Amino acid sequence: MATIVHFGKYYFPDEGGIENVTRTLATGAVHAGHAVTVVCFQKSAAAVTDTLDGVRIIRTPIARLIASQPLGWSYPLQCLRHGRRADVIHMHAPNMLGALCALLIGSRPKLVIHWHSDVIGKGLLGRLLKPLESLLLKRADRVVATSQIYADASPTLKPFLSKVRVVPIGVPDPQATPPPEQPLPPELSRLLHGKKLILAVGRLVPYKGFHGLIAAAQALREEAIVIIVGGGPLQEPLQNAIDAANMNHRVHLAGRLDHATLHRLFQRAHLYCLPSEERSEAFGVVLLEAMAYGLPIVATRIPGSGVPWVNQHEVSGLNVAVGDPHALAEACNRLLGSDSLHRRLSQGARERFLSTFTETMTIQRMMMLYDQLLHPDPAS
Repeated sequence: MATIVHFGKYYFPDEGGIENVTRTLATGAVHAGHAVTVVCFQKSAAAVTDTLDGVRIIRTPIARLIASQPLGWSYPLQCLRHGRRADVIHMHAPNMLGALCALLIGSRPKLVIHWHSDVIGKGLLGRLLKPLESLLLKRADRVVATSQIYADASPTLKPFLSKVRVVPIGVPDPQATPPPEQPLPPELSRLLHGKKLILAVGRLVPYKGFHGLIAAAQALREEAIVIIVGGGPLQEPLQNAIDAANMNHRVHLAGRLDHATLHRLFQRAHLYCLPSEERSEAFGVVLLEAMAYGLPIVATRIPGSGVPWVNQHEVSGLNVAVGDPHALAEACNRLLGSDSLHRRLSQGARERFLSTFTETMTIQRMMMLYDQLLHPDPAS
């Protein structure tokens, strides 16, 4: 049994791609017989220590939030306290405060850096972080990337590729543990009546490309309706764009939805669309959820991102050029208008999920990485 300590920003029930990955790996390690602690921030004011699924969670208060980085004195103190006792520190990057703590602890614990994304679009702060990232990667025993494409395209990781191991993200299979069935809210039921649903899910922020999807909706076949699930700072500008184009009957911003309602939308959807435009979309975890439901995908060929690798063109879906609403609409219309194409890519999406992106596979790969670090083969 090993002692594993995760340094993350947040943890369940706070939702997000990195938070979900952290939870999968933490609970998976507990089931594999390890002792696991997660040090993270608590969005409420008070510090809390609790246990969930066998994982001890140290939640520390936020004093300030700067460029998506939470700050507070309790966090580094807890990281240092628990990290020094660990066999493995598993740090989820980007996380400036977690990086500093990992460097201060010293060389005894094995250090795994889970490289979820480069620091992109942070201006001066991003440039100031470069030396810290370089020191962190020099100290790391292993660097986990979610795809080889992303690792190869990362200027930060390039000098450290010998340390990189690829562990694709995995998600639970909804067909194995479906949530309780419940009807859709009346408003959504009315919108969907007689329509083919194009579903999109994500934070309403610029790099997600939802303006492009709204523009594309004007050229979609008449039977299509687009529902975008999620909240964020672009809620009002996106709604204004929908209103200005007189597209309220074709595009609906559903806001944040509970898990059961989102499950019903995935079940009801005809296809899934990811219109993201920047490399900040490093992997596209939601694509795995769509594949798990057997949904064909229309996504963008973001240079240097794992997205076009996750969604294999003409296998699990179609990939189109970034920032091209016409190409986005054309690809969606191909799937809306061809039952045979839809059936083939639907089957391909489900098979790709089962072969590469299940939660069990991700846990097994990470447990093997821990074992190789803690018990290296003398002959290798």
